[in-house]
Amino acid sequence: MKHPFVLCFLFLFFTPSVNAGIDPAPATGARVISLGRAYVGVGGNFWSLYHNPAGIAGMSATQVGAFFEQRFFLSELTYGGAGAVFPFKGSQAVGISLSSFGFSAYRENQLTASYAVQFFDKVRIGSTLHYAQLAIADYGSRGAVFADIGIQYQLNAKVSLGVSAYNVNRARLEGQNGSEFIPTQLTAGLAFRASDKVLLVADVQKDIDHATSFRAGIEYKLLPVLAIRTGVSTEPLTYNIGLGLAYKGLELDLAFGVHEQLGLSPFMSLSYPFGQ
Repeated sequence: MKHPFVLCFLFLFFTPSVNAGIDPAPATGARVISLGRAYVGVGGNFWSLYHNPAGIAGMSATQVGAFFEQRFFLSELTYGGAGAVFPFKGSQAVGISLSSFGFSAYRENQLTASYAVQFFDKVRIGSTLHYAQLAIADYGSRGAVFADIGIQYQLNAKVSLGVSAYNVNRARLEGQNGSEFIPTQLTAGLAFRASDKVLLVADVQKDIDHATSFRAGIEYKLLPVLAIRTGVSTEPLTYNIGLGLAYKGLELDLAFGVHEQLGLSPFMSLSYPFGQ
């Protein structure tokens, strides 16, 4: 595949504004993808770092994670990264992450730092600071600093509610050839732990400049070491399936997403807690 064709593809289907593919705030991690990208209400694990920073508060152990995605099996649309969450003082946590999307002619890089704190065992509040850079061959590079905020509320032992806002300061990617808005998104959702084996999630997401997206998923734990998942999201319409394997703290997640027009994409991620 020639680079000019890929660049045209990116500009036609993806806004070049630190969107790592389809979403301005990309769904990250195979578990999240397989649940229809609905995760703003889920807390207490590493993947909250990417979807609602409030969710990392109250974690019991340091966790590290990494992910890899290849949209539509195209090497030019590869997205990957890694990060870590470090809890302290029982109710607080900080997190860091690095990610990269694209190839030599089109590259999006992002560095983030997050902080979250838990109050009264029910309320979690968090924020993330991003530095994002977009580099396009023959067009130069642009960079921006922007922030997210998030809140989670543990309604009861089974239900957690979440709200997050991405790019609350309405930052732009500034460069020699002009600037581009980074999209601002607002997301609200819930996670319902129906039983020890069943998790239900649902989100509503609104990009300020685009249509509202609805997302939902279900996870069923077949065995202590095996979970299966499925989910769906709109704008664009995507169907997702996946599974999770767990062994001595190590979690390996695999997923596939089917875009209504562009086809199949594979996703893989893993995470591991230290000192749990």
